[in-house]
Amino acid sequence: MKAWMLLIVVALVVAGCAGESPSVPGDAGPVAGAGAPVVKAGAATASGSGSAPVAAQVTPGAAVLRPGGGVDGLKPVSPPLRLVTPAVTVTVHAVGGWGLGARSDLVARAWRVRVAAPPALAPSADPFLVGTGPDRAPRDASTTLWLDTGSERLPVTLPGNGDPLVFPCDDLPCGDRRAEEHLLVAALADDARPALIATADGADQRLDLRTGEVTSSVSRVAYDRPTAVPVSVPAWPPRTIAVRTEAQLEAEFGTGAGDLTRGGLDVGYGGRITKAYLAPFDRFEGWAPPGHAWLLLRVDDHLRQPPNTSWRADLDAAASWTVTHDAGIATPAYPPAPPHVLAFLVPDDVRSVTLAYRPTGTVGLPPDAQYEFQAPNPLTVEIPLP
Repeated sequence: MKAWMLLIVVALVVAGCAGESPSVPGDAGPVAGAGAPVVKAGAATASGSGSAPVAAQVTPGAAVLRPGGGVDGLKPVSPPLRLVTPAVTVTVHAVGGWGLGARSDLVARAWRVRVAAPPALAPSADPFLVGTGPDRAPRDASTTLWLDTGSERLPVTLPGNGDPLVFPCDDLPCGDRRAEEHLLVAALADDARPALIATADGADQRLDLRTGEVTSSVSRVAYDRPTAVPVSVPAWPPRTIAVRTEAQLEAEFGTGAGDLTRGGLDVGYGGRITKAYLAPFDRFEGWAPPGHAWLLLRVDDHLRQPPNTSWRADLDAAASWTVTHDAGIATPAYPPAPPHVLAFLVPDDVRSVTLAYRPTGTVGLPPDAQYEFQAPNPLTVEIPLP
């Protein structure tokens, strides 16, 4: 007798959801009184003896993320399938299928999935520098999951909750997320080619659940290379730009200006690279296009303000920073925010870049005094990328 003929199918009408609901964002706990018909299926073991019923309750027209324990009859997926988003990484480890009885032309499908934190995509924001930089809000990197059955696109939901499941992320990095095992269950046509879809910032990534192929219109760098770049480059020693001598300032402000002119006007510069990332998503620019990545660099202590706090030095980032690689030269995508984090759009296959820093900007004294400055020569450092 063929193994599939040993399938044990029991149709049940239940008043609630079995087991605990998964502790993922938006979970409101088990919902009592849900009276929709569901199907619970069991599968035969390899030896032909019946296994324990699969811990999955399937409702046609729904894709539900359920507790992941106590499931028999799933076959391992090797290598595991992955969807990487700015808010979450979803990995498919195993899959199973069960018939739903002679009265149904659908089959139950179940995928064991692991929901975990995404790879590191950006340096942590400095709490003392929040609000500096571009006058715009970060892109919403939250992720919504869907199951494409071939005939319809179903939102992935929690048991007893019909709202699409959203993994929130208001700003990069998205923070820690405890890894959890779940079971994604749905009723599909036997010949369906299901796909798991992750939507973030208006773009879809589509994971074919049979072949493991990921298709999208955005950068794939997080699948192909490490996003966190080890930094082991030397620091730049401190240097000084003489913007105005004391004599020049006295000639312009008068000898009675006191501290305003004493010692002249200097701007210090130097710095060190403390963090680097090769990421598909940037907090302000969103997704990098296919074949590209965002090179994100945190450079600390790169500009020292004048000793006299009445003066304020402002750096022109686009004129001060460049990244050179085999395919050309890149400048920062926007005024840095925080001011020590730089973003450059580069090809996703570059293996080394040269960062050049030639401080260029102005030193101002409200309301009218303003002087331009530029370092005589750029500081450079080569950064290898894994």
